[in-house]
Amino acid sequence: MLGQPDDPRGVVLPLDGRPGGADVGTPERNGDARNARNSRDGGPPAPAPAGPALLLSWRPERPDAEHRHWGAAVTASSELARRLARPGAARGPEGGLTFRLALPEAFGAEPLLRLGGAETVPGPAGPSALLPVDTPGAGPAPGAGLGLLALTTAVEIATTGTQRRVLDELTGAVTDLAPSCRARLDSRLGAAEEALRDAQTELLENGVLGSGGGLDTAVANLSVLRHQTHAWIAGWERVVAAADRSGTQGIGLREQLGEVGKLGWTGFPGAVHGAYQALVLDARRLVLTAADQLLRSANRPLTALRPLIESDLAGRAADVGRLHRLLTGLSTLPLTVRKRSGGMMPNLIADQASANARTQALFTRMANALHPPAWSGAVVVEVRSRDTGELQVLRPA
Repeated sequence: MLGQPDDPRGVVLPLDGRPGGADVGTPERNGDARNARNSRDGGPPAPAPAGPALLLSWRPERPDAEHRHWGAAVTASSELARRLARPGAARGPEGGLTFRLALPEAFGAEPLLRLGGAETVPGPAGPSALLPVDTPGAGPAPGAGLGLLALTTAVEIATTGTQRRVLDELTGAVTDLAPSCRARLDSRLGAAEEALRDAQTELLENGVLGSGGGLDTAVANLSVLRHQTHAWIAGWERVVAAADRSGTQGIGLREQLGEVGKLGWTGFPGAVHGAYQALVLDARRLVLTAADQLLRSANRPLTALRPLIESDLAGRAADVGRLHRLLTGLSTLPLTVRKRSGGMMPNLIADQASANARTQALFTRMANALHPPAWSGAVVVEVRSRDTGELQVLRPA
C-alpha cells in the first residue's frame, strides 16, 4: 500500500475522496471480513487502497488519559463522532476506547509542523478496524474528511504548544534582562488566538466553519499584522547589515533598532514577541480555512490540500526563520561603549558595558527561544471516547 505500512494491527481508509462502492466491501469490528475469508480459503488478500490512507486503530483507555486532555470535549453528535461511528450506530463510537488516527504525510502542512516540532505518539498494540464506509453507492467515503479533521487537530496541538513555549521564553528573557521593556501585547493577537481555538472546535463539531464575525475579524487583523511584521523585520535587517562587525556602539544599536516602526528600544522586544505570534497565528489560520474549503466540497481528496497551503505556509515559516537569523546575528555582534571626548567617568563606562552585556544576553535568549524544535515527520492524533459519547482529544504521551 502506498504511503502506509501494512500493519495487521491497523486497517486503512483511503484518503482519495472516492465514492464508496461494491469493491470496498463491508467492514467488521475486528477487521475486514474479505481478508479473513480469503485467508481461510487460501485466496489473495483484498486489494489495498491505491493512494495515501489513514491508519485507524483503537485500544482500551489508559489510566493517564485524564491528564492528557487537549481542548474542549466534542459532543456525541459531533462531526468527529459521526465519522468514527460504526454503520447503523445510533450514537458515536463505543466508550472506554482511545482511537489513534495516523496519516502518512502532512499534505502541505509540513512547514508549520516543522515550526511546531510535532511530537510522536507511540503506536498501540491491540485490535483495530476499518472505519465504516457506508453502504455501496451511498456517497463519498469519509476518509478525506476524517483525515482533514485529524490533520488540523495535529497541527493545532503541535503549534499551540510550541507557540506557548516560545512566547513564555521570550517574556522570561525580557523580564530577566530588560525589565523596562515589558511587552504590551496587541489585543488583536489575543482575539485572533481565541477565534482560531473556537474555529478548531467548530470543525470537529460541525465539519465546517460558521460565518461568525470572530474568525473574519481575525483574518483581517492578521493580514494587517503580517504586513506590519514584514516591515519591522526588513527594517531590523537593514540595521544589522549596516552595523560594524568589528564593534558597534551598544547605545547606538539600541537606538537604531528602536527607530524601526518608531517603537523605541523599549518596544523592540515586544515587537519581536508580536511578530512571531502574528506569523504563527496566520499560518494556523491558513490550515483551518483551507480545511473548511475542502470539507465543503464532496469527493475532494486530502491531497488537494497541499496546493492550497504549502506555499503560503512555507512563506510564514521563512519569515520566522528570518526573525531567528536576525536575533542570532544581533547576539554575535560585538557591542562597544560610547566614549565622549575628554573621557567618561569609570562608573558610566561600567554601566554602558553592563547594559551591552544584558542586551547581547537578551538577543541570545530570544534567538534560542525561536530555534525550531525537531519534528519526527509523524502526523498522529489520539481521541478518547467517553462512556457519555463525548470525544476528548489527547495530547501526545
